[in-house]
Amino acid sequence: MDFGMSWEQKIFQRTVREYCEKNVTPISRDIDEEKFEKRIPDEILKGLADIGVFGCTIPEEYGGSAQPGEEIQYANIAIQEISRTEMSMSLPVYMLLTIGWGGEFLRIYAKEEVKREILPKLASGEWFWGINVTEPGAGSDVAATTTAATRQGNKFVLNGEKAYISGVDESQVRGGGHCTLVATGTPKTKAGKSMLAIIPNQLNGMTSSVYKDMGRMGLSTGGFVYEGSEVPEKYLLGEEGKGFYICMEGFNVARAVVAAACLGGTQGCLEMAVDYVKQRTAFGRPIGNNQGISFEIAEDWCRLESARLMLQKGCWMIDKYYSEPGSVTQREINPIIAFNKWWAPLIGADISQHAMMYHGAFGYTKDCPLQMAHRGVLSYVVGAEGTPNIMKLIIARDIFDLRG
Repeated sequence: MDFGMSWEQKIFQRTVREYCEKNVTPISRDIDEEKFEKRIPDEILKGLADIGVFGCTIPEEYGGSAQPGEEIQYANIAIQEISRTEMSMSLPVYMLLTIGWGGEFLRIYAKEEVKREILPKLASGEWFWGINVTEPGAGSDVAATTTAATRQGNKFVLNGEKAYISGVDESQVRGGGHCTLVATGTPKTKAGKSMLAIIPNQLNGMTSSVYKDMGRMGLSTGGFVYEGSEVPEKYLLGEEGKGFYICMEGFNVARAVVAAACLGGTQGCLEMAVDYVKQRTAFGRPIGNNQGISFEIAEDWCRLESARLMLQKGCWMIDKYYSEPGSVTQREINPIIAFNKWWAPLIGADISQHAMMYHGAFGYTKDCPLQMAHRGVLSYVVGAEGTPNIMKLIIARDIFDLRG
């Protein structure tokens, strides 16, 4: 058992950190304030692609740089480093979706023709990719998905609505799409679901809308409405009728990199907090010398470090599942990833709030980047990629066989 990173992983981590500190940190507030035409500058995405971040889950034959059997471990490293410097969570979420639901999920489940069409554009940073599951009446209850995809010859015809989807604008302005869960059989049953790779710019009969969120301002959130939209059969991911189950596998990957984003941003908050309490004096000494602050920082470090180690285990397990079939089961992976998705956003919200409090009145201003992290991480506290209670249900079910 070895919890250390390999030499190659350390080099990758240092490369991403140096790039982000030089190029991302200076514009993080501008991203949050939507000062760029495309929300996130093209040159940032190209730079991340050039150092192999977009390609870390994509094989070389499709333009990527994946290390076989270590894809999600590399994604974990990259996303933590990005969110440490862009704490609003906009760029980290853009990246984790494209790396996870794009590079990893399409690599595993897309047909060869579709892989060759999409994966090179993801590896180069040209296209965005995401997940398109939630509906007005189906959030945590994924089996309740009702957006219908009726087979007509060699295509599927879509009718329905999706809501609270990340990257609605990006998938059209930049190009790309979403892994989309649809009902191809009896609605509201697990067996009646399938997954499609949907590219909005190739779709007829589709309209979209964008919401105004309280955080993650550099990444759009919105919805799609499909009215007779036609999707060629080649974009079916995996087997028809198996979409619910492969979606659950995909959620494990997505939740792992979501946890990475939350923990990276939390690390950035903790570093800022420590720097500040060492410098800020009150009553003749640094405020960090007061146990009320130093003890809380010690506790926060312990929670952050334990979550980081558990996430490293979860990412290793996912890589084992796909690279060495039979070595790890989804039932073994589920509770580890559920813990990460439940715990990482919560401690992120706590630690970012603690850091804001140490900064006093300045911590409540938009000039202080801590508020970006606090708003950003809350999107995953309230439920994106799975609510805290759903994560607890998974743990109770798969560890203790409690299904109440």
